[in-house]
Amino acid sequence: MRIKDKALYNDLDKKLTEFIKIHSMPGISDSSDKECLIHQIIDSDRRIKIAQIFKSKSYSSIVCDPSKTTFNPLKAACYHFQNGDIDEAFWLVFLAIHYGKHREHGWNLVRFTYNGLGTSIVWDWQTISNDPTLFRSWLRRNHQNLKQKGTFSNHRKYVSIKDKGTGATFESYVNWIGPGKSHEKFIQDLIDTVGSDPKILFNKLYNSMSSVKYFGRLGKFDYLTMIGKLGIVNIEPDSTYLNESTGPYEGAKKLFNDTSKRSLNFKLNALEAHLGLNFGMQIIEDSICNWQKSPSNYIHFRG
Repeated sequence: MRIKDKALYNDLDKKLTEFIKIHSMPGISDSSDKECLIHQIIDSDRRIKIAQIFKSKSYSSIVCDPSKTTFNPLKAACYHFQNGDIDEAFWLVFLAIHYGKHREHGWNLVRFTYNGLGTSIVWDWQTISNDPTLFRSWLRRNHQNLKQKGTFSNHRKYVSIKDKGTGATFESYVNWIGPGKSHEKFIQDLIDTVGSDPKILFNKLYNSMSSVKYFGRLGKFDYLTMIGKLGIVNIEPDSTYLNESTGPYEGAKKLFNDTSKRSLNFKLNALEAHLGLNFGMQIIEDSICNWQKSPSNYIHFRG
């Protein structure tokens, strides 16, 4: 274990011991279960930090070129954000989360969608927001070719690449941003209404994003947390959104030996506050989901 991970491990061990005195956690009464949970929290924290490192780096335009294998939608989002193209930054994050990064095929689905399968068309924000029905028409003709280029990530494995799936998702995303087609204005209008508190703003965006088709709890949660981690908007999750989840709910049930979602939400909020980690709600959501898959024997998950 790395020295900095060891320090975090000891801090988490101490804080969990303190927390158990307030809220019983039968799921980690055994030392091996507790150790496994701590390792999952450390892994989740590391994934948060890796994403946040992106925003502090400067990138060349090569990361934005979908004709190159060096294309990376998250680094490209940072590049565009740093150079003032807010809309393209949002759009690339959305593409990255919609398809995800496959462990074998990487960002291929994002890349070959974005570059129109290597044709002269690039499905950037300006092009798709001007008329998303053109993209849907293109997808109907090309979804089989696109399917051969890659695979959705594990988080998005049930999503359809066809027009009725991906096409509908993209068009409804454009509609979510509104007729002005400006993410910056969309966010500012919301801030003018609800204020700029990062957690309140996250909650309002999460709820409003229900209008994006086939983009459920995990899609919304992953998209908005990534927007926050990359510093595109100052938002942070206010909740694990347990009520709509499967894996995190199973993890919370096992951890607290409780089935009440209201009670579990209260306890998870208290745990997040006690641990005091940056993007704590995403760390808890991610770590308990992975922990419940193998609570006694640590397995490293890639996220």
